[in-house]
Amino acid sequence: MNMRSLPVIIMGITSILIQITALRQLMSVFSGNELDIGITLSVWLTAVGIGSYAGHRFRQRNALAFSFIAVALLSQPTILFINLIRPLLSIEFGETIPLLNTVFFTVISLLPLCIVIGLQFPLAVSYLGGNAAKAYGLEAIGAFSGGALFTFLLSGRVTPSTISMAVSLINFAAAVFLIRKKYLIPLLIIPAIFYFGTEKVASAVRWKGAELILKTESRYGEIEVLKLREQSNLYSSGKFFFSYPDRQSEEMRAHIPMSVSASPSDILIIGGSVSVLGEFLKYDLNSIDFVEIDPKIIDISMGLLPAGDRQKLNDRRLRIIATDARKFTKGLKGRRYDLIVLNLSEPSTANTNRFYTVEFFREAKAGMKDGGEIFLSLPPSFGYIGKRMQMANGSVYNSLKKVFRNVELSSEEYGIMIASENGISTDPAVLEKRFSERGIKTQYFHPYIFHDAFAGLKKKMVRERLEKAAAINTDKRPAAYLYNLMLWAEMQGSAVLAALLEHKNIFAFAAIFLLALSAAALWKKKETAYFSVFSTGFSSMAFSMIILLAYQASYGYVYEMIGMITAVFMLGVAAGAHISRTFRKALPWMMFSEALTVMLLLASPLFFMRESLFYALSLINGLLAGIEFSAANIFLKEKDRIMAAGRFYAFDLAGSFLGAFTCSIFLVPLFGIQNTIAFVVLIKAITLALLFSIRHEKN
Repeated sequence: MNMRSLPVIIMGITSILIQITALRQLMSVFSGNELDIGITLSVWLTAVGIGSYAGHRFRQRNALAFSFIAVALLSQPTILFINLIRPLLSIEFGETIPLLNTVFFTVISLLPLCIVIGLQFPLAVSYLGGNAAKAYGLEAIGAFSGGALFTFLLSGRVTPSTISMAVSLINFAAAVFLIRKKYLIPLLIIPAIFYFGTEKVASAVRWKGAELILKTESRYGEIEVLKLREQSNLYSSGKFFFSYPDRQSEEMRAHIPMSVSASPSDILIIGGSVSVLGEFLKYDLNSIDFVEIDPKIIDISMGLLPAGDRQKLNDRRLRIIATDARKFTKGLKGRRYDLIVLNLSEPSTANTNRFYTVEFFREAKAGMKDGGEIFLSLPPSFGYIGKRMQMANGSVYNSLKKVFRNVELSSEEYGIMIASENGISTDPAVLEKRFSERGIKTQYFHPYIFHDAFAGLKKKMVRERLEKAAAINTDKRPAAYLYNLMLWAEMQGSAVLAALLEHKNIFAFAAIFLLALSAAALWKKKETAYFSVFSTGFSSMAFSMIILLAYQASYGYVYEMIGMITAVFMLGVAAGAHISRTFRKALPWMMFSEALTVMLLLASPLFFMRESLFYALSLINGLLAGIEFSAANIFLKEKDRIMAAGRFYAFDLAGSFLGAFTCSIFLVPLFGIQNTIAFVVLIKAITLALLFSIRHEKN
């Protein structure tokens, strides 16, 4: 590799760094839902595709160098604008942003930068003498390097504004390298001027009405602590986590489950603030294990407590464990609990949904003593349980029933569910007696709450409503996540999304019908190569989204590892592009890669069993995509290779857009991972059949 290749590698490094940074910032702004990953990647790929398609028109000398200057000038304003979206909409931090606004502002924030990044690919092909495979491979090597750099060095250590400044600086340096004019060197000070000139102003505008006490990055999300009057509120990836002080809520979270448990001795608490532990420690217990996946949240929570409350947590009965709760429950060796308390938010994301599935309840049951109970609470409903909430909460209720013999409910105003293999007493008189006998002193909690929470008529009404729901929530088919998404769409007045979710079967049949029409139109036509590239873009990105969502459901920290998973995918793309340079007959290799993709998709559920295999999947997915793209480019042998490269890249990105968008917002939530894989297999099988129909064409 010579120095001439360096600008194309830099192109890959900086584009993946700014993509990951923008994606994480947008997730934080839009409250951390994995839906935002699909929206962001869709918008990114569409805009890059537009730029790529138009890029062949730019034949000016030093056009690639000027594209680096444009990327440098746009990188920092893009990240700044993303952080100003909430103030521009006058939406308070933690408040949900409507879906249409989410899409609109994602487009507005990313469009200019992404179009320029898209322009760079055909310009890089021209710079390398029309060698599209080489440009594709070098860019992929850069993307792999950037993703690895982000994951192992930058994530959780360097702020987004600092990363965007570095990206801007590197792009200015690349332009100077290409043009080799000394008068351009002063451009290198622009990123620092922008950084120091806007940092304080942006913070002042974004946090109006509240004092920003702390802002930091962890491997699980961006953490911010805002102080409003005397209360501190902690947000993780833009989603409200807890407030302190909030004694009333802490007492409710502790004393209801402790009173439901007849004789608690060993308890496990999953998630939330350490501040609630003081209420549990009032009881005569043998042990308390508190498990929270993010050690930074634990440290920040401890820092918010007064010295006296922190001192109470130095109790020999208490263990505070920073690990994934699912990993913790799977690894229990002989340790058993009388009570497991889920101190978590509702399953509105793939990350939290993983603690409300049949699989998790089975893991929790294995860690419970005979007669042990699991306690959780879902969003309350005041007066009436609507259809969406009925389906969302009903899927969790059905999942509990599938694992436990007995499931008890509270009235709709509390959203409580308790499950056990043995009988559960929620008789208000019994609970009031237990609480009184234990002599617990509280500031806000009063035993009359038991009569309101577990009134017989109200419990009966809730059970009748929830038993009408048929769905079961599982890791591979996250029903609760789906119905919470539908509830969110309903609350935000998103008629399009609500209709899409409501009439899923009609849309599925329509998609299959369009595929059949496309196959009929392209049968025995050489333009099938374009469809092959389009379907490869679709399948590779859809499969990447499946890998990300499955990884999140299994391990819970895709926020950090999205960089590494993307990097491994791009390494595969680079390897595929390199391998294809030796091809003389492209069509057989295109057919071979299509067949291997079908086999990989069918075997993929076996790879979801171990963390390392997720990276193997992403690598092979990228490898096959790289081979397919490069082989298709060779197959068509257009007269204008630069134009062909730009057009192919645009088709690839158009397919990638649909793969990212439909997979995250539609296919996985509605049909589950297995059925989504089956749909992608269908697309690739059709593509293979089309390629087989033109096997006698010269190539």
